[in-house]
Amino acid sequence: MSDRASAEQVLRRFASVVQPVEGKTGVYDVRPEALLAVCRALLAAGFEYLSDITAVDYIDRGVFRVIYQIGNYQNGDIIVLNAEIPREKPAMVSVAGIWRAADWLEREVYDMFGIIFEGHPNLQRILLWDGFEGWPLRKDFVHQPSPYQGRRRLDQ
Repeated sequence: MSDRASAEQVLRRFASVVQPVEGKTGVYDVRPEALLAVCRALLAAGFEYLSDITAVDYIDRGVFRVIYQIGNYQNGDIIVLNAEIPREKPAMVSVAGIWRAADWLEREVYDMFGIIFEGHPNLQRILLWDGFEGWPLRKDFVHQPSPYQGRRRLDQ
């Protein structure tokens, strides 16, 4: 059995909380509360590489979609998991205990979108400075530029 078939077999065990995205191979919607169990099962099925975590702000629907790309070193297969969470309470469980790469990836998503990864060992800004206010990749973010940009003033 190929690793993709193995992963799909694992995901079928979670049919009540994982659904394939129509028209997209290897892409699945997963309920946030089932994410840890699904990720552990994928790891056991040979998907040992978390290549990326990112998010998309669907402000019109009031949700963030957190996207996980999980790969297999042996054959290059990629499984994509999408989990949607409400904008009012943007919290997701951390997968840093499963894949160490999630440590920095979750910090990037936190820094740009303000999504809290519960259980993360060191959730703090990684790209922006500590005093930065707001979450720049949210669609309702309004940038207030400083009058100083490097060595020159913007208002001159």
